[in-house]
Amino acid sequence: MTRRLAEVLGDVAEQAKLYDLTDNAIKVVRRRRRVRKTAVAMVTMVAVLVGVVAFVLPSGGPGRPEGGPGRLDGEPSSKVLPLLEAPTRGSLKDDVAFLDALLDRVVDNPSAFGLPGDRARLRVLFAGDLPGNRRVALVAGVTAAPRMVHLTASGKAAVKKLELTGWSDVEDPVVREEWRNDKNQGYALLFGPADYEVSVSEAPRYMDDGTIQRTWESEPTGYIVRDTSTLPRGLRVRMSRGDVVFYEAAVASPGTARAERIDPSPLYGRGKPAPRAAQVAADALAYSTGLVGPGIQYVVLWSDDFAVPDGVGQIATVMAVTEQGGGPYITIATDTSPEPNGRNHPTGAGVAGNPEHTVIAMRMPHFDDTAPDTLQIVAPPQAVRVDLLKGEEVLATVPLSNGLGRVELPGPLQLTVRALDAQGKVIAQRAFADLTGNQPSGGYEPEVHGW
Repeated sequence: MTRRLAEVLGDVAEQAKLYDLTDNAIKVVRRRRRVRKTAVAMVTMVAVLVGVVAFVLPSGGPGRPEGGPGRLDGEPSSKVLPLLEAPTRGSLKDDVAFLDALLDRVVDNPSAFGLPGDRARLRVLFAGDLPGNRRVALVAGVTAAPRMVHLTASGKAAVKKLELTGWSDVEDPVVREEWRNDKNQGYALLFGPADYEVSVSEAPRYMDDGTIQRTWESEPTGYIVRDTSTLPRGLRVRMSRGDVVFYEAAVASPGTARAERIDPSPLYGRGKPAPRAAQVAADALAYSTGLVGPGIQYVVLWSDDFAVPDGVGQIATVMAVTEQGGGPYITIATDTSPEPNGRNHPTGAGVAGNPEHTVIAMRMPHFDDTAPDTLQIVAPPQAVRVDLLKGEEVLATVPLSNGLGRVELPGPLQLTVRALDAQGKVIAQRAFADLTGNQPSGGYEPEVHGW
């Protein structure tokens, strides 16, 4: 993975701010940009299958945290209280002397951490040694607007050597932390409330009909710690009680690099070659999914010119087709810069089945603050139209040329996209939805929030 690709992926994540994403991968990007670290920010490149998004990103910054109402007193919401009441996680959770020294340091100078000076209102959520030779402590306040401070150091540092590297708001009952250097060495950490069964799944099978097959195994520690340099492809976590899923999401990107160039010619001649955008999309897809090697074929589902503020850029939807016939895809637009800046839209990625029988609907990326109402359709080449249905009512019909079409349709929308051939036969169908409110995004596979 080159430094430049990390920068491009960061550019794409930065674009997501226009949609106010709470996508956890984007949270990682923002946190890395406000936390003082020596590593290059290597982000997870993901987007969601459905939706224009309207989420709240955590606020925060490096160094001394800012003040604000509810930071030092009050009671936390019922949503985050189970997290704050959970026992300390990490390899140092039973080191009483370390934990006491950690709380002493905060209580002795609470304003330096933006936390309460009352020891009873402090919780050590995590303390331990992590891959990448990092010692990490996460301390939160039990208040109406709780914040969590990040204390880190290299090696097995004493408490006094831990550096305040940043802080974040405790807005959700699940904590995700990720750090890696420019050699992809580091850690992914994820934990939530106690008393949930935690399981993991890796190496999913993407089937010809667009479905995903996974096998889940129990995670005995009850939380997730992984070395980013050895992350398996498609790693996903689930927290549940019985059949009720509390949380499910991707853990982190494996950071895989592709050695070969992608053929920029779009499949079935849909559009025109866009080699710059196709390559950026292929690199991002490999980085975030780990799908490389024998049995994996990267194809351009659609590509074209793309209007950008400084001229005519490019856009491409690239899919990694697996041996089972299906696979994940992502859409990225690039500008005219010599080293292109990339933009995506959350609806421009997901999982598809056999490309010959797949229809995709997506909103367009953009390089300014104005989100277009355009809905782009990529359908099988034999499709001559798509019907956009709400229930059984046809809201709009979009004519297609070689499987491509677009319509201006303001959101939020929740539709069935149905592609038909010249005889009126349905040849492909897919759901589309604009995300609204605080719905989660989640990457190629939708994220589940059960709170």
